[in-house]
Amino acid sequence: MISYKAAALACVSAISLLAGEAAAQAERQEPAELGEVVVTARRREERLIDVPVAASVVSAAALVDRGGAVSTGELLAGQPSVRFNNLTSSITSEVSMRASSTARATNGDPSVGLYRNGAYIGGGGIGGRNFARLDTFDIGRVEVLRGTQGALYGRNAVGGAVNIVSARPEFSNSGFVDAKYGFETQRAQVQAALNLAASDELAFRFGADYVNQDDGFFYNPVHDVHFDQEKGLGLRAQARLAKGPADITLLVENQQLTTPTITYQIAIPAGSPGFPGGYIQDQFSYPWNTAPLAKQNISAAMLSAEVDLGWAQLSSTSAFRVRESMYALDSDGVNPQELARARAAGQVGAATPIDPNGAAVTADRTKTLSQDLRLAGQVLDGRLDWLAGVEAMTQESRYSVTLARTPTTAAPSTGTVESAVQNYDSWAAYGALTYDVTSDLSLTGELRYTSDDKSLTSRLRDRITNQLTGGPARIVDGTSSPENLSYNATASYRLPLNLLVYAKVGTSYRAGGFNRNLGDLRQPVPIPVAYDDETSRSYELGLKGAPLPNLYMAVAGYRTDLTDMIAQLDNGCRVTNPVCPVAATAFLTNAGDARSWGLEAELTARYDLGDGQLRLSLNGSRQGGEVTSGRYAGLSLPQTPDWLASAEANYRVPVAGFEAFGNLAYNAQWGGVQELSTTTPKLSDFQVVNARFGVDLGKVQIAAYVDNLFDSVFIVAQDPTIRRYSRPRVSGLQLRYSW
Repeated sequence: MISYKAAALACVSAISLLAGEAAAQAERQEPAELGEVVVTARRREERLIDVPVAASVVSAAALVDRGGAVSTGELLAGQPSVRFNNLTSSITSEVSMRASSTARATNGDPSVGLYRNGAYIGGGGIGGRNFARLDTFDIGRVEVLRGTQGALYGRNAVGGAVNIVSARPEFSNSGFVDAKYGFETQRAQVQAALNLAASDELAFRFGADYVNQDDGFFYNPVHDVHFDQEKGLGLRAQARLAKGPADITLLVENQQLTTPTITYQIAIPAGSPGFPGGYIQDQFSYPWNTAPLAKQNISAAMLSAEVDLGWAQLSSTSAFRVRESMYALDSDGVNPQELARARAAGQVGAATPIDPNGAAVTADRTKTLSQDLRLAGQVLDGRLDWLAGVEAMTQESRYSVTLARTPTTAAPSTGTVESAVQNYDSWAAYGALTYDVTSDLSLTGELRYTSDDKSLTSRLRDRITNQLTGGPARIVDGTSSPENLSYNATASYRLPLNLLVYAKVGTSYRAGGFNRNLGDLRQPVPIPVAYDDETSRSYELGLKGAPLPNLYMAVAGYRTDLTDMIAQLDNGCRVTNPVCPVAATAFLTNAGDARSWGLEAELTARYDLGDGQLRLSLNGSRQGGEVTSGRYAGLSLPQTPDWLASAEANYRVPVAGFEAFGNLAYNAQWGGVQELSTTTPKLSDFQVVNARFGVDLGKVQIAAYVDNLFDSVFIVAQDPTIRRYSRPRVSGLQLRYSW
């Protein structure tokens, strides 16, 4: 394990070397693009270097250098203070920033705002805390905004916001075909895009994303299927008309995908109640009686328009999205034959009440319709920038949980079906003013008023008779109508050497809601129907800029105070619990007030090395926090690693008429705890290295890659009876043709 002191010394040495190399080249290099990229972090176009916000941009070129990204974890790898909470399935995984709360295995809203082309796509039932595979396809850029963003981005941007901007039609003919094959998983993937310019005013872009992987690492021998299988097709079509003052783009897309599902190993030590000999399954083979399966289908349409009115810029984003998600899991993790074997071997007690036919199938269909309309302009000879906007969203989520069991004479039912419908209607008005007091000093104020209306209707019925069951506690009709006023106040000052220092205070909120899966009727911990909004106030100091032409850096420190923190707990069911011997059901509740803090830094440099050019990125963050009131006071915030670190080196050099390239990416985390509990296990420390090498022949690029080069396998999530593991090493080849 690399020591913290050694890592710090290495970072300092690297920064000193990069600064020296960049200074030596300052006289002979053209102005670098580092920090010059245009972003919409404040809902209007600005250079990244001018925005007094902790923000990063992942460009399309950087993604190509890595070999592409087809998941949120790959997309956001290496971003400071950003953690992808991997639960082995894209449907239940999520993003956390700056120690923001997670909502694992529940139906809660995310703590990070998820946006596609400026339209909110998060929320709803399962699948609403993570981007879909289709979102990560054919990207123009990714804007990662860290810290409270509630004033302009609204709900659920407590930890920050991520806006994926898709590549849009351009007025020249171009395209690419990218084919990739992974040997260990027998994974075939083909992605392609075609850009056609019909005229100087009209252009089209078509894209397709195909994947087929039947093999994998996590295996179910009962049904001869892999938990981490993935196969499906995504299609996208766009049309863009730029005529006069108007620039309008229409996008339609569809995804039909079988995606990796929830995976877990039963690991119960000897001497546990009901398990005298202990029961630990193979690390990668799980004898589930229920066939593992997960699907996610997406249908969406977006209409974006920019109109130059002369005195202001009008921007409109209309979006409609239907997300259908489902996954099946085995509630007990065994089949009848395996259970009989384990009982005979003395691993499981003869009277331990395990039902080998226990299963759960969760499904959700969420429809989201949103409209954002805003005006932006300047007055007072350009010294005052103003922005005014309105947003409306309506969302309907139809959700069901089917629990299966073995019928008996005493209890002839084969299980239950819980059906729920949640409606979420929201509207907001927001605005911002930025005043240049001097050429160096700027003051910004942002304000947003949001009104939410949520309602839930949920019923539990018998699978056979369709009659209501579970008593009054399982007949749920809930409503909630909270309001929120969020603000940001920022002061920034332009220093010499192209540096910007800023101070910011802001607020945000994470929408409360309802626990639509109310768990097993035998559960020892009752699950509350509703929980309230979580609100936050954050204070931040930062320094960013490009002091040298080929060097971009940023540092920021923050503290966030949370009120009514939304925390994830579970109902106490375990296969070791004789009262409720099934997998636990996670739920959300308000766990009291809390405080988090952190320090983050990022550096990107580009300089000549030999005959080639090296681009190096270094990122690191230290964060922490604890609950400050209520029954959990004093406990550390869960799912918050003490340290996050990353580095990426990309080198290109001409060789004998072509260009050779190499890319190394390092990601690591240390410290932190899993759950909000005094007995919680620690988060796993890990260090993972990905490598990619190849040659660029102009239009053709050939590469070999190895993900997880040193085959580091670690636990991504666990409780007293369950472990979930990371993916072992994968190697493969990639061929890309572009024109």
